[in-house]
This record gives sequence, structure tokens and C-alpha cells, in this order.
Amino acid sequence: MMTLTGVGTLGGLTVLAAAKLAPGQADRSPHRNGSAWTEPVEISATPAPPSATATGMLPPRQEIISRYGAQTPHYWGLHPESSWSTFPTGTSLARDSACLTFDACSDSSGYDERLINALREHHIPATLFVNQRWATTHRQEFESLVADPLFEIGNHGSNHRPLSVSGRSAYGIAGTKNVAEVYDEIAGMHTWMATNYNLQPKFFRPGTAHADNVATQVSRAMGEWTVMFSVNGDSGATADADQVYQQFLQLRPGGILLAHFNRPGSETAAGVERALPVLIARGLRFRRLDEVLPATTSPEQPPPW
Repeated sequence: MMTLTGVGTLGGLTVLAAAKLAPGQADRSPHRNGSAWTEPVEISATPAPPSATATGMLPPRQEIISRYGAQTPHYWGLHPESSWSTFPTGTSLARDSACLTFDACSDSSGYDERLINALREHHIPATLFVNQRWATTHRQEFESLVADPLFEIGNHGSNHRPLSVSGRSAYGIAGTKNVAEVYDEIAGMHTWMATNYNLQPKFFRPGTAHADNVATQVSRAMGEWTVMFSVNGDSGATADADQVYQQFLQLRPGGILLAHFNRPGSETAAGVERALPVLIARGLRFRRLDEVLPATTSPEQPPPW
């Protein structure tokens, strides 16, 4: 369902709106790196406007700036309007299915092959949100994931920044400062994927999983839904194996879980290996996001919820 205000129920999963965390969520950021927060490193200065051929017809940068540049956000946090944290209301798949999503955030981090192999061993489809810095540093691993039909590749931004139109920060990490920078954060990785791999990402997750409600409208206008989460699976790859196991068991039909596959030194994989057989035995089925979320519609059209 769409995360707005108030409380709703979907497939037995209670969804708390605004900044209140869903049951089973730790109060730590989904992108914490040990005891310190990883500051984004710029890939480049403001890029030139991408071509329509390379981007799959992204709207022009100036058009987005003109449309949203004067808007003032009224929400900042983990569950802004025009983002998804669970399946849409009324979706039949919400009765027995959930989504696993895994992020790869930093160029200086690694590749958790053990975790990816666990998904492959159990034939578990998942959506992988990949940052451009990680993809360019781990090109061979990225290409193996692109080639695997189990996995859908989502956009995790160019510089892993919180998505703000007013310069908000999350956990000490500076967010984008305006609509132009929001556009660039989304378009940079979108264009790189389209140009190099003919991929057209449908979903976006901002760095630190923080955004304001204007930035999510920009993402939607650019053809990518912002996707957050209902269960924080590994607390930014800082949780131990038992904590990861317990967090994964909080996943219910209709839910979207977030964890990480860029920290091979973490205990995420060990917890996932324990949790997957239990969830499968419960009858929970797993879907990629593109199987359960609607195609992005124009901001002028009524949303599909």
C-alpha cells in the first residue's frame, strides 16, 4: 500500500505512516556502516543533460526544475508520499508474497557473494538497488547480476545521497540541495545503466533511504517509483546473524524488506541462510518489485492506489 498518513493493514501487516517505523524495524538507519556513516563521494560535477536515447526518454532536466523547483516539502524521512513501503492495496499477491530488496551502496565496500549464492540456491528472486559508484568499481559482479533473471536491478543513485529538494541531511550525510541535484542523482545512474546495459530501471531508493515528498514526485515524474521498506533486515549490515534472522522473520505477506549485499564481512549472509528456509516453510513466496508494483504514471494522473 502507499505510505501516507494514519495506519493501514495489508495481508496481516500493519503499516505505520510518516516517520514511525513498522513492527520489527530497528531504529537504526538501513545504511549505517559500522560505527560511522559513509559520506558520499561525488562521481562528477553536475552532468550534462542526458540524451533521450540513452535514458529511455527521461524528461528534460529544465522541465523538471520548472515544474517542481518552487515546491516546498512538508515531509522528510523514511516513508514519504509517492513512495512504496509495502505492496499496493488490493493486490492479490499481497496474500502470500513479499519482496526482498538488497542495496549496494559504496565503491569502497565489497560484494557479498555468499548472500547472493544463498538467494540463487533457493531460487529466490530479489530486486537489487545498486549505486553507480559500486557498479563501476565492481563491474564484473554487477554484470553477473544483470545477466541473472532472478534479479531486477534498481537505481540507488549516482552518489548515494539522501533525496532532498532543500539540502536536508540524514545521519550526517548531506542530501541533494535542490530539484536540479535530485534530478542528477536519479538520472546519473539511470543513464549509465541505459547506456552500458540497455537497462531502464523502474524503481529508485535514495541513499540512507531518506527523501522528502517533493523529491519522490520528481522521481515519479522521471519514470521511477521511490521504494522504501517495511522491514529493516540488517540495520545497514551492522546486525549480527541472529538479529538478521529475527528481523527477516518479521516479514509478512505484502511486505518489502531491505538489507545489503555490499558488506561481505558482515553477518547478513549467515542470518539470511538461516531465515530463508523458515520463510519458505511458512508458505511465503518471493517476488521482484516489477511483479507487484505498477508502472510509474505521470504525476498529473491519479495514482493507482
